[in-house]
Amino acid sequence: MQRYFHERGRSHNEALAKIRSKYGDNFRILTQKSIPAPGIMGLFGKEQVEYSGYVPAGREAEAFQKSRDERSRAAILAAAGKEAAAARKEAAAAKPEAGTDTVLKELRELKALALSASAPPPPPHPVLGEIEDILTDNEFDKVFIEEVTDALRRNWSAADLDERSRMHQAVAEMIAENMECSRPDLNPLPRVLVLAGPTGVGKTTTIAKLAAVHSLGTLRRKVRIITVDNYRIGARYQVEKYGEWMNIPVTAADSRDELKTQIALADDADLILVDTIGKSPKDGERIEEMRRLLAARGDESAVHLTLSAGTKSADLREILSQFMPFDYSSVIITKLDETSRVGNVLSAVGKSGASMSYLTDGQDVPMDIALASPARLLGMIRGLDFDPARIEEKYSAADITGAWR
Repeated sequence: MQRYFHERGRSHNEALAKIRSKYGDNFRILTQKSIPAPGIMGLFGKEQVEYSGYVPAGREAEAFQKSRDERSRAAILAAAGKEAAAARKEAAAAKPEAGTDTVLKELRELKALALSASAPPPPPHPVLGEIEDILTDNEFDKVFIEEVTDALRRNWSAADLDERSRMHQAVAEMIAENMECSRPDLNPLPRVLVLAGPTGVGKTTTIAKLAAVHSLGTLRRKVRIITVDNYRIGARYQVEKYGEWMNIPVTAADSRDELKTQIALADDADLILVDTIGKSPKDGERIEEMRRLLAARGDESAVHLTLSAGTKSADLREILSQFMPFDYSSVIITKLDETSRVGNVLSAVGKSGASMSYLTDGQDVPMDIALASPARLLGMIRGLDFDPARIEEKYSAADITGAWR
């Protein structure tokens, strides 16, 4: 049975040296590609090279070995000053009846080698092929899918790979491990929580939901809201109405000094929620302007980047990168009710290194919000069969809206 391998190195020579150290010269290369560096979020490292291939088995291995031996023999004869043709002539003269058979045998072996070299690679394992199709359909990015399938090949035997339910569960657990979900219900809250992000992702509605969760129900914290979005009159009116209904003071600030003053005046608050202006990730100047304004938020604060689940993978990566100057610690995923696929979010956020704090899936305040949890997100992956109870047991999350149901 053929053995497949994947080897990486910082250069072509290093990768090939690793392969030869494990398999000698008896190997076949199928693909060669460059992969991102394994540094922090793909930064500060050099690109690596990955070779994929297999070690021949059975007759193909024997033919390959014989061909290699013949090449070695010819090289040795040449180094000794003898012509390969003369050596073959001597051998034929000594055994004339066997010379033709030997030549024919060698031709057959060379033909077999040529056919095997031109043949397409063997089809993928059925279960791995199914898993790859499921992840692709759910819009996980190509690199993430390759990492998952490569890990299955490395860590499980061929017999294990035939067990469909076991492999689906393994994939679910790998995806869950790739998610980092913070626990803002259990950890001490930052005194100031800032929501940043692009326009149209639902920051204002999310602010209202967070205000309700923390000021009503069982928590009963003193909450204050500060908005720095003076450009959108409708958004400010909306958050003021929510504040009125929940008896939460809402103030506005349009400069760094004013924001600092408003935070100081709210010294009786357990939690101050700051609603910011939506920014396009391409508008670097205005993003920097907002970052300077939010520098007044103080040390007891945190920034959560708000992302819509329906955003394309490439745009998500750009947003995560462009908003890095805000030094966000967590990500809030909104509008999960407007998409049927979450692979784009899980791939992009997983590679960013940021944790996920909250998930929202509708406009209703305070109902449509929950703590981020692997079980909830895995349940949205279509076609993946796994045991939710095992995931829930390992990654439990409190119900923060149970008081209203």
